[in-house]
Formats: sequence, structure tokens, C-alpha cells
Amino acid sequence: MMPNKTLILGVVALSVAVTGMASPSFAAREKMTPEQRGARMIERLDTNKDQKVSLTEFQARISDNFKTFDTNGDGQISTEEMKVKREAFREARKAWKDAKAKTGTERETALAKLKEARPAMLPGLRPKAFKRVDTDGNGSLSASEVSSAAEAMFKRRDKNGDGVIDAADFTKKI
Repeated sequence: MMPNKTLILGVVALSVAVTGMASPSFAAREKMTPEQRGARMIERLDTNKDQKVSLTEFQARISDNFKTFDTNGDGQISTEEMKVKREAFREARKAWKDAKAKTGTERETALAKLKEARPAMLPGLRPKAFKRVDTDGNGSLSASEVSSAAEAMFKRRDKNGDGVIDAADFTKKI
């Protein structure tokens, strides 16, 4: 009877040890700090690579993003165009989840579609924000409405008021 208890105890100890070794991989997916998110944003938006994002660089990205949402090219983004973009992203994300564990072309295609469908940074992306950015209340966003909202967004991000977004704007000391 005693050897069975020893065997069971050994198996339990081994399973605890194996589980303990697996847990660091889950812990490795920690949330990014504000500084890390800021560095990532600066890297994406800093076209002249001076480690700062100017209002001009920011507005240029917003303008490009506006064009991707304005699918009919009328200079306005309707709520329907926003819904279509969000739905395309949901579908691409679902396809990516299905293909993530696979290898080869199917995985690469799903990842490419996900990157293409990912909603770009644009003021008014969420329904409540859309209503706020739609200052004339016509149910669609014009380039000037989006540009004005982007400028306000830039000023909020520029915490130290130096006219650029840089690493200093993401430190907790400001």
C-alpha cells in the first residue's frame, strides 16, 4: 500500500513542477507600460526618424487614414463606412484566430488580411466619438472635422506642451 502512496505523491509533485515551469510563459505577456506604448506610437508616426512626432507628421498619418475609411471617395466618412471597416476587421481577426496555429500560406494570408483590415488611428472611430467629431451633425465626418479632432488629440498627447510628441510625453513625471 505504501508504494502506491509514494507513486501518487511523486506524480503530483512532478505535475506541480511541470505546471510551475509553464507559468512563466503566461506571465511573459504582461501589459505594455505607457512608455512602451508611447515608443511604439512614435516609431510608427515619426517619418523623419528624429524620435519626435510633429503635428505635421501626425496630420499626414490622419489624412492617409481618412482616405482608407472614405471608400467611396466623396470626402466624407459615413457611419456605414465605419461599420464596414469594423466588420472587416472582426472577420479578419476571426480568420487569423482560425489560421494562427497553422503554417504556410494560409497563416500568412490570414495575417496579411488582418494587417490590412486593422482600423487605423482616426478620431471618431468609435460610435460615441463619431458623434463628437461630427461637429456639423450631418451624420458623416469631413476631412476638416477629422483634422480638427486630430489636432485636439495631438495637443492632449503633447503633455509638456513643447509642440511635439516624444518620450517625455509618456513618462509619469509630467
